[in-house]
Amino acid sequence: MLLLAGVLVLFFYGISREAAYQGLSVQTHAEVQNKLLNYIGDVRRALKRFYHLPYLLTNHPDTLAIVKGERHETAAFQVKLTQLDKAANTEGWTLLSTSGDVLASSLIDERFSRPDRLAIVEQVLRQGEGVSLVNKTKGYGPLYYLSAPVFDDLNIAGIVVVQIDLSFLTEQPIASDDLILLQNRQQRFFLSSSSQYSADWLNAARLNAAQLNAARLNAARLNAARLNAARLNGSQASTQDNKQTVERQTRYLYDSTAISQWRFNATPFLGHTVKLDDLKWSVSYLTPYKPIKDTANLFAWGVAAVLLFVILLLIIGQQRQQKHRHQQRIQSLLQESQRRLKQMIDKTQVGLLLIDEQGSLYDLNPMAKRLFGLPENNHHRIFAWELFDTGNPHSTTLTLLKNLDKHNELAELNAVETMARRSDGSVFPALFSLTRFPWHDEQYYLATLIDISKRKKAEQSLQQMNQALTERVEERTQALQQAQAQLIETSKMAALGRMSSAITHELNQPLTGLRTLLTTNTLLAERGEMEKVKTNNQLVQKLIDRMTNMTGQLKTFAYNKPHHLHAVSLRDALNETLRVYQAQLADIDVRVRMPHDTPMILGEGQRLLQILGNLISNACDAMANTASPTLVFVVTPTKKAVELTVSDNGCGASEEALETMFEPFVTSKKIGEGLGLGLAITANNVRDINGKIRAAANAQDGLTFTLTFQPAS
Repeated sequence: MLLLAGVLVLFFYGISREAAYQGLSVQTHAEVQNKLLNYIGDVRRALKRFYHLPYLLTNHPDTLAIVKGERHETAAFQVKLTQLDKAANTEGWTLLSTSGDVLASSLIDERFSRPDRLAIVEQVLRQGEGVSLVNKTKGYGPLYYLSAPVFDDLNIAGIVVVQIDLSFLTEQPIASDDLILLQNRQQRFFLSSSSQYSADWLNAARLNAAQLNAARLNAARLNAARLNAARLNGSQASTQDNKQTVERQTRYLYDSTAISQWRFNATPFLGHTVKLDDLKWSVSYLTPYKPIKDTANLFAWGVAAVLLFVILLLIIGQQRQQKHRHQQRIQSLLQESQRRLKQMIDKTQVGLLLIDEQGSLYDLNPMAKRLFGLPENNHHRIFAWELFDTGNPHSTTLTLLKNLDKHNELAELNAVETMARRSDGSVFPALFSLTRFPWHDEQYYLATLIDISKRKKAEQSLQQMNQALTERVEERTQALQQAQAQLIETSKMAALGRMSSAITHELNQPLTGLRTLLTTNTLLAERGEMEKVKTNNQLVQKLIDRMTNMTGQLKTFAYNKPHHLHAVSLRDALNETLRVYQAQLADIDVRVRMPHDTPMILGEGQRLLQILGNLISNACDAMANTASPTLVFVVTPTKKAVELTVSDNGCGASEEALETMFEPFVTSKKIGEGLGLGLAITANNVRDINGKIRAAANAQDGLTFTLTFQPAS
């Protein structure tokens, strides 16, 4: 009833407040319309006395002379304009040419901007008659421009413009809390009767509202929830920080009357707007909503208080009847609760046993009777421990149930696995729990029993499956180990085959040459041609040197990793390598980009020289047929590494070749030109000094090798 009373009070409060609000809104709306019409009449009467001013000079001889180009009259004419300005209480008189230039003016400061002049000229030339224009500059009062054309025969030769300060329009009598707002044809505010909500304030707030609407529109279009929500929240926060928001919406009352609601920040106003067709102005009259809402709230609270008083009287009258009915309902609920509790105990799938302090059964639920196979009427004489397997005298359950009177303070068990015994002597595994259960001021024990025979069978089956799975995993592991051993042996034989094939191809050619040269030397020696013998001996020496170089590469490839690394200068190593290969690099454009503060790297001097030498040698071979060979070295130090890139514009390599480029005995050169150990030795040397190397194709159709070294400090 209290909830219903509260709902009724709130309902009638809302209805009465809305009715009062609607009625007051209609009344206020009518009053605002009348005030606005009266104000518009005052405005028109106030502006009417200025309409004829521009025409005072349109037919003046001095005006015609100046627009025709007779400049000697300008000074005297400007004095006349100043006198007219003071006499008419205006802000300035200006004579314009048809191109918007000022021919004569009484203005002291430049507030008549060129865009405004051009706008007036364009309208006058288009309409062929006088026009008006209002302008509002931020920080200044609004200026109203009245203009009239100056005709030379039938052509417009100039324009007379009079500036009028419109601030006097806010001096019209209005209510203290009401607002008068004026907007130009671009809907920009140029005049406000409020010092708090000035025209500058309203224009800034209108711009903030436009930015917020644009942010919401972008968020809806992009459909990117987190990013757009962050941008929208940022726009809203910016608008709230500036505390300049203007909202305007139309609301329809119960009689279909459309009212315009304005909200400046959090202050609501009821307004009415009329557009002046001749001036293209929008005049708005606003009155605060707070008096309307306060009156509506006061009326609604009065209605709610009367209704609440009536409801309280009804509640007090029904209390005695409800008290009697409540007692009867409690009694019936207790009986129903006991009946439901008994049904729940009887239908549960868990065996429940109620045991007294002597350990005998006091009560069992039907499930317990089915588990133990007990008859319906003789369980009161059975001790609880007799329902469990007595074959294990050390069972915790059996020991506790036999001595409940001695250990009644410690009689607590939770999910203990035990063996229960049926009345026919068979046993089954069960999950047993025991807890103290005070009942009717006496001490009892509540025991729960769950048959876990199916779970035990499932555990045994799972254990057998796990054992079988373990045996299969072991068998599979052994098979994989054997297959891996065979694969390693196969890889070794393949590598040995590549090595023997490469060495055989590389050594067969010089050996064949040696055999031929030695046979030739024997014949030449018998003929006495010793000069040719010496020449052949030099060729023999070259072939022997070539074979020595091959064996040296094999020895270098098998060279062990250094035990200690030390700081090495990458700059010095690169300069020394370039000096050694300066003959091969004579026709190559070599470029080196290295910072002055390049740090030392961890390594070994000889290995670093060999790494750089092999890369330069390979680049020279790759660019042998390149028209404009270029070799670029770029060093990039970072906090954790020093990176060196070596780029050429040579013949490059295929994707397949890049994958096996650093493997031994893999080469694209012809037989007799190398064993294919150069890049393999380079990769081993880089790894030995804890560095990394990789190769990739570049945009110049060549290769780029990227080496990463560890800094020394």
